[in-house]
Amino acid sequence: MKKIETTLEHLRKDIAAFYNPGLHHFMVMNAVETGEQMEVQWFFADYAHPCETTCFYALTGREDEVPSIKDIVLSAWVAEAELVDLMNIKVENTAKGFVLEPDFESGPLLKKK
Repeated sequence: MKKIETTLEHLRKDIAAFYNPGLHHFMVMNAVETGEQMEVQWFFADYAHPCETTCFYALTGREDEVPSIKDIVLSAWVAEAELVDLMNIKVENTAKGFVLEPDFESGPLLKKK
């Protein structure tokens, strides 16, 4: 797997330069708690053998807003909505209430402090 570090400021530019819908499948978005920060990850797989996986990742503060990539990768809206509900991550133009009811406890997959 290739792991490529980016920043929230460069994320959209980096993914747009990489992503080709005829060559890459967007698999999932993930978030990992790293103490006071979150590592937000975007995973892609090549369609062609050997189907290499590429992960873009950015470290974010818990209050930072993550830019949306759904205009670059149309299916990304699902993964973005899941992280808003399940990890309480703020994603640009993404409201709560896709996976869980909007008034459900915030971020049920976050570690309890």
